[in-house]
Amino acid sequence: MRKLLISLIAIAALGTGGAFAQSGFWAGLSGGYPGAQVHFGVENAFAGLDLRTNLGYGFFGARGIGFGVDVLYGLDVDTGVTPIDVYVGGGPNFSIGDGAFGFSIDAFVGGEYRLGEIGLPEGGVFLEVGPAIRLLGADGFALGFDFIGRLGFNYHF
Repeated sequence: MRKLLISLIAIAALGTGGAFAQSGFWAGLSGGYPGAQVHFGVENAFAGLDLRTNLGYGFFGARGIGFGVDVLYGLDVDTGVTPIDVYVGGGPNFSIGDGAFGFSIDAFVGGEYRLGEIGLPEGGVFLEVGPAIRLLGADGFALGFDFIGRLGFNYHF
């Protein structure tokens, strides 16, 4: 499992290294179920996909620290005059705490409302919801189905 985690971190670092000079970035925070997160993202990291890394603390269910990587894909959805960017995404997340190790694959749909109309064009408020498949274990591993729901703020720079 340690090799898998190291490989995912290396892929994220190498995959975004060349993109830093040509893409936009964002950082933010979110809260919801199963916890709170801070994150950093790169727009168009590769093949039109955005990449986001997450670091958080779960305070519902299994309490502990988590790390994850999400890939986001923007959808061409007509929202009229409302400046909402709609996207889908997902990725692996790892957690440790409560004497257990956890792994999950999350999938979600989200929307971000950019705050340009109120004088903060770099800011955005987002909401994400979706299912999660979790593998948790202390003595042995147990497979479970769950959901995620986040409300947060992004700052684009």
